Amino acid sequence: MKLHYPWGKPPEAMDVLWRCEAKRYSVVIDPDADRYGVSPPRLEMHWYQVNRRTPKGAWIGGKFVRLTAHKKWACNTEDDALESFKASKRRQIAILSGNLQRAERELALTDPNYVELYL
Repeated sequence: MKLHYPWGKPPEAMDVLWRCEAKRYSVVIDPDADRYGVSPPRLEMHWYQVNRRTPKGAWIGGKFVRLTAHKKWACNTEDDALESFKASKRRQIAILSGNLQRAERELALTDPNYVELYL
């Protein structure tokens, strides 16, 4: 696993929160034919300077981040940000898998040989 730090590392002793994201960027395939594509995904670790902390969270820029919530927009450490990213993607996969299974069951209703089972 390779993490990219597009903003570099934060200055020493600066209070920051971390967020991990998968990013893709637009790329030019053929400028003469006006063809574009998308780069492969890469993991990027972003840091945000904390302006003020409270017992429940922190202010970064004009945004309040709840650090006591189950789902956090940003985390105190890089490891926590990576785990939060993984948990988010696992949940996304579970939701999309459920949607796919539901669509497949509904499509099966159009099959003349379909037998409905109540399990």
